[in-house]
Amino acid sequence: MFNFFKKEKKKVDQQNTSFEIELTAAVLAYEIARIDGDISQNELNIIMEEIKSISRKVNKDESEILKIIEVYSSDSVSFYEFVEDINKNYSEDEKLSLLSFMWKTAYADGKLDVDEERLIRRLANLIKIKNIDVLKLKNISKTNTQ
Repeated sequence: MFNFFKKEKKKVDQQNTSFEIELTAAVLAYEIARIDGDISQNELNIIMEEIKSISRKVNKDESEILKIIEVYSSDSVSFYEFVEDINKNYSEDEKLSLLSFMWKTAYADGKLDVDEERLIRRLANLIKIKNIDVLKLKNISKTNTQ
């Protein structure tokens, strides 16, 4: 999905890391953060935590990775590629972890926007996560931000 990192893939595969999963999570979190029209500093901080992890794994500068995420986000028309990759490559635990990260990002600015929740729930449905699990993760994230 992310051609920029393809030449790093062999090295990354040999190190047995999951940077593509993290990169997908960062792009989706960026979408959550920007859907309400304003990316707060708290939302950006959470995304940057993920970007720091990615940058160490692929030997790229954090600002370069953020720029790639911003460009990919602005060019992306649908989540089909993401959903397809997630359904093919993510375990159930990785899917739940992804949703947890989405909720954490959505609550980072202290409020949950209707569009943020709608996007997370839509993604959860597309990656076949039960609604009860989605609500549990939402409540955990909400509790942790209060």
